[in-house]
Amino acid sequence: MARKRKEIKPTVIGRLFIDKAGDRAKLFLLMRMFREAIEMVHYLKRHNIDANKIQRRITRYLSNKWYATSAIKKAMLYMNQPYLKLKKPQLFSVGARAEKGNRNIRLVATDRVLIKIPHADGKHEWIEAEVRFGEECLPLIQELINGNYSYGASIVTKERKNREQELYLHLHVPLELYNKYMRKESRAKLVGHVAGFDFNPDRVCMVIIDQRGVIRDIRNEHFPEVTSHGFPKGKAVTARREAIAKLVKYARNHGVRYYVIERLSKPKPRGSKTARRKQLKMALREFTQQMEVLVHKVDGTLVKVNPAYSSIGARIISKDLGLDVHTASAYIIALRALKRINNHERS
Repeated sequence: MARKRKEIKPTVIGRLFIDKAGDRAKLFLLMRMFREAIEMVHYLKRHNIDANKIQRRITRYLSNKWYATSAIKKAMLYMNQPYLKLKKPQLFSVGARAEKGNRNIRLVATDRVLIKIPHADGKHEWIEAEVRFGEECLPLIQELINGNYSYGASIVTKERKNREQELYLHLHVPLELYNKYMRKESRAKLVGHVAGFDFNPDRVCMVIIDQRGVIRDIRNEHFPEVTSHGFPKGKAVTARREAIAKLVKYARNHGVRYYVIERLSKPKPRGSKTARRKQLKMALREFTQQMEVLVHKVDGTLVKVNPAYSSIGARIISKDLGLDVHTASAYIIALRALKRINNHERS
């Protein structure tokens, strides 16, 4: 039986403001309890406790079944870890189309959001907060308010240099809705060029070729600092995402229609200690998901090719082309997609 493909939901971020100190304290308490609930679910799952018992226990702890279901979904993301200790408080609510998009964290205007604070006696309360999104996001937010789509909602914290805790609202929206409002028109005519991407722990290489397979451009983005021991995970994610966004934007403005990546799984670490550490920090799923979002946004076509022997072929042709192995690999990836595209057009 084929495995169901996980739906990709881009994230729209807004800054959250709560004026009343009492409401802010209630929210932070709930976020800390939600963090503890995720850790509790992880522990119980690792010890093979019955799923129904976990659901009941977390529901009693959070005094809300919907928050409990959301905590269980969050905990499932960490099940490959033997131990879980989250650093920052957080809150998450799964989307519900029948509940005006979300049951517990609900948009009521483009600049206002309601957050449910549960209580053990069942007398739940709502706190109202101001939220500020970018101007380009407002039409998308308005459509979410109309209740036509479900959206997941997360509240996270970010600490500033003065130790002040800032609150942010993350909305996880359907991909088709995101593309509807956030798609950008290319400044250059899409002439059918093909861009091949080679992902590595410390760099992303891109080679643009035309319909004849001739190299038109080469662009690489390096971020070696992310593989250093102790480098913050959040900063590493930002560095990788910015690098990919730069390359996709550059390709869009140079007539690329087809964006090609390999259909990869995470490799088993091998080699020296440094090499193994770099391989463990390779975020293939993150790369792939961001490419799927960005390519739709620029009105391109994402092509996934078989990765077999691309590295071996790259080592053979790299010296003849005067390229490094990773850039040569991106060239081979682009050529494989070009062959598939040409065969498809002929048939």
